[in-house]
Amino acid sequence: MRCKVVTLILAIVFSFTTVSVIYAATANPVDLSADTIEYDSAQGVLNAQGSVKLTRGGAVLTGSNAQYNTKSKEAVITGGVRVVREDATLIAAEVRSYNDNYLVATGGARINKGENTLTGNKIEYWVNKAYSLVTSEAVLTMPDGVMTADKVEAFHNEDRAVGSGNVHIVSNKRNLDATADEAVYYGAKKAGQDKVVLSGNAHAVQDGNTLTGNTLTVYLDNKTIDAKGRTRLVITPQ
Repeated sequence: MRCKVVTLILAIVFSFTTVSVIYAATANPVDLSADTIEYDSAQGVLNAQGSVKLTRGGAVLTGSNAQYNTKSKEAVITGGVRVVREDATLIAAEVRSYNDNYLVATGGARINKGENTLTGNKIEYWVNKAYSLVTSEAVLTMPDGVMTADKVEAFHNEDRAVGSGNVHIVSNKRNLDATADEAVYYGAKKAGQDKVVLSGNAHAVQDGNTLTGNTLTVYLDNKTIDAKGRTRLVITPQ
């Protein structure tokens, strides 16, 4: 029973990286270590306390304490939680999961995936959709800049993120400062394909030139901007 419970915890917490990879590795052994490990079969509760470390198939979870309820399918991992697998890392003071699908990370929550980092007071994640949501002090750090917004939604399998409400993008590398009501970031595996689409009171300043319009598409790799709708351009002589 202990192995089954630990497997469920790993499947829930690690799935934010690549769900298919985790579930494909179910034959891999599970290694759980802690100062104390207890299982109450009547209540269906597993408790691991003190220097908790769970390892499986190259994925490693560490924290101070971990608890899983087999009846309610609720898990709680606390105390400097860190989950690492391949190019993805989740860091938070506490991670809770519900019904083997919905995960909530709080306390300095941060997801690093490849070259992108998503942070916020609370990060919510849905395993079945590979979807993250931050609704407070959201910050998305990209290779070319930083986007802040009231809310950020990340679609991990699509390498796409949507920021809404007081969106602000700063890219020192591209000499760009932009604001809008909403911004959609499209990452790209090939150079020259990553871009940000700004909509609603879109305003961008790049190399001293100012462009405003209904919709602005900023191509991050080559410093070009496309505009749709009524647009105003102010060029500053160099």
